[in-house]
Amino acid sequence: MGLFYEADKTFSQLMDEKKNYVFIGEAGSGKSEIVLNVAAKIAEKTGKAVDLFDLDQTKPLYRSRDMQNAFKDKGVTIHYQDQYLDAPVMVGGVRVSLVSDNYTLLDIGGGHQAAKFAGAYADLLSKDDAVPVYIINPYRPWSGSVDAIDGTMRHILGSMRLDHIYLLANPNLGYATTADDFIEGLDKADKLFKDYTTITSACVRCDILEEVRSKTDKDLIPIDLYLTYSWID
Repeated sequence: MGLFYEADKTFSQLMDEKKNYVFIGEAGSGKSEIVLNVAAKIAEKTGKAVDLFDLDQTKPLYRSRDMQNAFKDKGVTIHYQDQYLDAPVMVGGVRVSLVSDNYTLLDIGGGHQAAKFAGAYADLLSKDDAVPVYIINPYRPWSGSVDAIDGTMRHILGSMRLDHIYLLANPNLGYATTADDFIEGLDKADKLFKDYTTITSACVRCDILEEVRSKTDKDLIPIDLYLTYSWID
């Protein structure tokens, strides 16, 4: 199969085919924003219950759990477990959701430790109805080379006891990312992986979607920014 899974399919196609999702990405990649958006899109399109498990073990901000109350009306239940200081914790109900009729999304943050927890469900996450998704943000310093990205992916996949992953681009520099920034980031991502695989899909902020649509043939996943704070300019 190779490391890069379903490379011939767009992410929109996968959202029509898969029930269970694992999202992986380094801090600052925009992973949690994407997870929230995908959960909301699936709930709206299918009318089925969606379980989002926030397994972030490190950062105190920009976590999907911060939107727990706001997403209830969208048909998305966000599950998490409070931590004491930096002690890693398990979140209950993951296996039940993975085998139920609900859609299940796992937001893996905290690198090796969180991935190790997710490895407890490797038997279910390796099935045809599941897909592990790695968020590539080429503007982040740890995504500057294929070797750096490959090392991170293989380390996390090893912890999760999985052997393949789907690449989803998210070229952004933050809330002020322009259409030109987005296209430049896409080009950087394509150049990074041109000898290995093709990135078919990318996430883009809704407010610049129309501006970039004519500049790329990739499948574009429009996203809203939910994880904002009053002190952010």
